[in-house]
Amino acid sequence: MKLGICSLWGNDLDAFRDQIRLAAELDYELITIGDSPAGWHELYVSMTLAALEAPKATIAPLVTSPFMRHPIVTANALCSIDDLSGGRVALGIATGGSTVMAIGHMPATQVEIRAEIDALKSLFAGQPTEWNGAPVKPLRFPKHIPIYYSAFGPKALQLAGEQADGVILFAGERHLDGLEQRIGAVRDAAKGAGRDPDSIDIWVTCFAAVRPTQQAALDDIKAFIAVNAMAFRTPETFATIPTQFQGKVREFQSRYDPTEHVVPGGKNVALMDELGLSEFLSEFDTLAGPVESATTMLRKLESLGVSTFIAALPGHSAPLETIRGLAEARKAM
Repeated sequence: MKLGICSLWGNDLDAFRDQIRLAAELDYELITIGDSPAGWHELYVSMTLAALEAPKATIAPLVTSPFMRHPIVTANALCSIDDLSGGRVALGIATGGSTVMAIGHMPATQVEIRAEIDALKSLFAGQPTEWNGAPVKPLRFPKHIPIYYSAFGPKALQLAGEQADGVILFAGERHLDGLEQRIGAVRDAAKGAGRDPDSIDIWVTCFAAVRPTQQAALDDIKAFIAVNAMAFRTPETFATIPTQFQGKVREFQSRYDPTEHVVPGGKNVALMDELGLSEFLSEFDTLAGPVESATTMLRKLESLGVSTFIAALPGHSAPLETIRGLAEARKAM
């Protein structure tokens, strides 16, 4: 089982570097960087720092979105860092969370994601493409950059299987049965598109904290737990919320501040507590507990064909402890 982290450069450059250096020292294979321009430093500058601090790991956005940059800018940035790092770059892409919220834009549709992936594939291959009806010249220094799609609903899972090199799936220790079904959907879509289902690389990420007790772990990741409310923005996902929480989730979504996205102790954490959503939201996409709990989850993920487990760290109160704890959990597998 490979290990990865997702980090962001905020108000403490040394802390950002410390996370990446520790992960590199403990042989983490993947360093990913979030894209949240209203509240954190620039994605591609941060990726460049990560490439220098972790000289063996793959470096990737987790995740960027359409609308933020023209595809040729995205492609050129990634190819440039790939050159710098000696071929260690991948692309994580999604429909958009705090990224698109910051510019008042709705998340991308699956049609828009498919168009973005098509354009990027052409540019990574050194070919011209078209964007919004206008011709786009090829890159002078193209590189093959694998594309990972962060997929949630059925249409997204199908697109990942048909078009992407890999898929990024959120999962917590309490809902691994649902993860197995989503992996199956990706593989079925790949097979239907004439692709080898086993060729689709699978990354799993969640809000992880490795601490002696579950409560201490949950306290570490409250800023992440708050983000779970934003996963219920489509009519389909919102309908799955128990009725007693629906009004509270709607209010949380309307008052969410993207400038404090995953900030420990920030406005969004206070808002979650104010609305009484903390316990409900902690049920989703979390791993919280001692090393033994992490080992159990890693074993289950490996049995499902997951190649890499990624711990999200930007909203974490004690990220270095979790980086160490996951390394211990992997050794115990």
